[in-house]
Amino acid sequence: MSFSSQVSSSTQTMTGAINTIKFFLSEAFLGQQFEAVDMEANKPEPGDLFLYKLLNPVGHWCGAHVGVYCGHGEIIHFEGKRPSRSGLHQFLGSWEGVVCKQGQRALQRSRQLWRVLRRRGGVDHAGLERRVREAMTMDPPTYHPTRYNCVHFALSLLGLDRSSGLEVVDLDPTMD
Repeated sequence: MSFSSQVSSSTQTMTGAINTIKFFLSEAFLGQQFEAVDMEANKPEPGDLFLYKLLNPVGHWCGAHVGVYCGHGEIIHFEGKRPSRSGLHQFLGSWEGVVCKQGQRALQRSRQLWRVLRRRGGVDHAGLERRVREAMTMDPPTYHPTRYNCVHFALSLLGLDRSSGLEVVDLDPTMD
């Protein structure tokens, strides 16, 4: 792949990632599906989305990492294992996916909590528990910044995916 193709593809991937984040964080989507939870006044419930600030290497906020509260002080989340090679090509493709279940306190020591969202109408607890168990025992899916990332993973655990009739994002990395 030529350098100009790498830059073009990288730009498309980044544009797709930004559009994915902007769509997920849009007030229309949040207002329809979720409500913010004040964690000082409430306890977390299974199915709550924990959004952590993603910071760039110089400490500026550049997005959010999402995990799902499972109960018992545990949060499950999905991320990509960065490839060992460096350069532009590390951002162009898919990465090995990693599913992690961590203690809420431990996760909050390593990441800055931004907000907690709760699904309006509640969550199917049995379905969530089944999907969490499957995610922990199966080989993880491949991570891609726009096609399948922590947002897609979290929403699929809640049963909010394309098969449920909810169009979460346009997953085409070339979208405008």
